[in-house]
Amino acid sequence: MKDEAKRGPSEDAKATGKHALSRRSFFKAAATAGIATAAGGALAACAPSQAAPEKGSGDKAAAAFEAAAAPIEPVEPPATWDFEADVVVVGSGGGGITGSVRLADAGNKVIMLEKNEKTGGTSSYGGMFVNFGGHRMANEVEWAYPSYPYDPNKVVAYVNDLQQMTVDPELLYAMAVEGPQCIDWMADALEVPWAPSSKGPAGMKSLYWDGQITAKNSIEINHFPFEMMTETAKKHGVDIHTSTEALALVMDNGTVVGIKAKTPDGEKFYRGKKGVLLTAGGFEMNRAMLAKYTPTCLRGIVNVATPPYNDGACIRMGLGAGADLSGYNSVACFDGSVEWEPYDEYATTMNAHVNKDGNQAVRQPWLLINRMGQRVPYLSTGGSSYPFLNTDPDSMVTALTDQGAVEMSQPGGRTYVCFDSKFEQLVGDNFFKQSVCRVGKVIPDDDPLIDRVPEWQRDWRNAFQIMVDAGAVKECDTIEELEQELGLREGVLVKAVEDWNKACEAGEDTVPTYKYDPAWLIPIGDPPYYGAKIGGNLFATKCGLRINPKMQVVDTEGAVIPGLYAGWHTAGGSNGENNIAGKPFNGIYGDVGLSFVGGYMAAGSIIGEA
Repeated sequence: MKDEAKRGPSEDAKATGKHALSRRSFFKAAATAGIATAAGGALAACAPSQAAPEKGSGDKAAAAFEAAAAPIEPVEPPATWDFEADVVVVGSGGGGITGSVRLADAGNKVIMLEKNEKTGGTSSYGGMFVNFGGHRMANEVEWAYPSYPYDPNKVVAYVNDLQQMTVDPELLYAMAVEGPQCIDWMADALEVPWAPSSKGPAGMKSLYWDGQITAKNSIEINHFPFEMMTETAKKHGVDIHTSTEALALVMDNGTVVGIKAKTPDGEKFYRGKKGVLLTAGGFEMNRAMLAKYTPTCLRGIVNVATPPYNDGACIRMGLGAGADLSGYNSVACFDGSVEWEPYDEYATTMNAHVNKDGNQAVRQPWLLINRMGQRVPYLSTGGSSYPFLNTDPDSMVTALTDQGAVEMSQPGGRTYVCFDSKFEQLVGDNFFKQSVCRVGKVIPDDDPLIDRVPEWQRDWRNAFQIMVDAGAVKECDTIEELEQELGLREGVLVKAVEDWNKACEAGEDTVPTYKYDPAWLIPIGDPPYYGAKIGGNLFATKCGLRINPKMQVVDTEGAVIPGLYAGWHTAGGSNGENNIAGKPFNGIYGDVGLSFVGGYMAAGSIIGEA
């Protein structure tokens, strides 16, 4: 990570008022600092950890790109082990925490490795535990999806139908059975105070740590909980080694027996007598792996929501041990991510200039077109009187991922958004009645969680202006100029705006399908005009090591690799094959919940075999 990417707005900027939209120097300083916000509202910042090769480097650059996705070969056991345990767990996110504690509670000696200085990884910046029910809280209010009472068979049939029958039904069934058990176990063993995300039975679909969000503040939902869960893990006997990076699997006669790792004291060998559990996430930051294993998705991905984690190293280690992959060409993306940087053929690390709160300005039902000038459908999270623009309230979050798929599937993998200077009032007043994470929020100074929010991020307008000053959002005096800045063919945007304004004047949308609610028809005519290229905001890859229902890693011949287990998202296949945006509900569990369940299931398998 480059030093400049770690900085937030300058000290001079911090002294500036929160809402001064015209104070460009303040926002330019912030944009230069490389501010990024992870999915779920977390603050993170990352610049590519590996600089892109210079143009003209030819074969050398291509070779470096290929090497970034290559399998990592295992090593032989050392003459003497530096550390020994029953199980070595790699990664301290959701799966690492649940897996380690469950194993330790069953009497196992557990060492958990984390390459960063702090535990939690991407999970600590995640959102809510999206689920289908079946746990105690859901049963108390008689809620389940697709219907109550909770039935794992119905869940499997529903989910696999959405995925065109590309998910292993036995694996889905195991998840459907053990997932609710994981939620209840976390409440008991980890003392997690679960709370529903909203009022009413359907609020059970998204659980969060009670007290970690307010009406105006959902920044870093899981940051504090992971600090608490880490301390709980230590109390349960888990030996946590931070600043310790796994380098390779150690194999002996075809069995995984440990990990070779880089520590502050040099390279060390960790023995896992009963096995190794890989729970270090997917490969969101590894562009070379995205190009190799999810090529169709990559063309529509604009930015990554999980910097600087998830470089795919554990998946590459599994491949080196002969593992198969599952979930090819499947990812999970939200909508409305703005293209910050131009395409670079040989960049091995993904762009991670994700700016959640500023993105609210472009995630509204403005004029949306593709490069052909065709209108692009908009899927509402609520508020429209047009039923086909709304989603079932039990699965409302899918509008965000479905919209991401719409944007990613356009010609060239980009959608173009256009609006005028009226945006500030419309977004600020939530005129379009959007919900979830499409609401432009201003966090009041008396918010009880205000201290964890950087000052620049307390007002969505600040973050939006950062994008304008960085050039990610174009601000122009004329539509013709905006058309040129967006790289569209001459006349494409001009004609689209003319047609849009005629529909606004008539009070009725003119497109044949997915017509906008008349209330959404806001004419474009008050300069300056704004536009951006938007696409998918990647928060999780769904391609990873193939596993069986016991979370054991499987090789290319279909046999189990002894001693090797994987949790989501190091494991793949939860969302099937060729899933371009990945509804959280389609994979049974969404967001950080999937990680929790994977570690829990893998630990249960190891305990059972023991």
